[in-house]
Amino acid sequence: MEQRHVEIFAGSAIMAMAVKHTLDENNISYVERNDIESAITAGFGSADKAVHIFVFEDDEEKARYALVEANFDDIDEVGDLIDDENEE
Repeated sequence: MEQRHVEIFAGSAIMAMAVKHTLDENNISYVERNDIESAITAGFGSADKAVHIFVFEDDEEKARYALVEANFDDIDEVGDLIDDENEE
């Protein structure tokens, strides 16, 4: 069965580094989509929330818990995604 990825973070490159570090510490695999690097390669700028972090759907709950435990629930980018999940 093919696993699906879900986005758990969208934000700045600096905050993405902290999110990736937290995921690494918790042995959670992730995929990064960096729109900043893509925009530079294409020759134009990028907007806010230009770095996106995805995890396997099966790891989503563990990843969100790890981010909340690391106090990422105070960050707008992760907070928005946590709020969106609670609305569903």
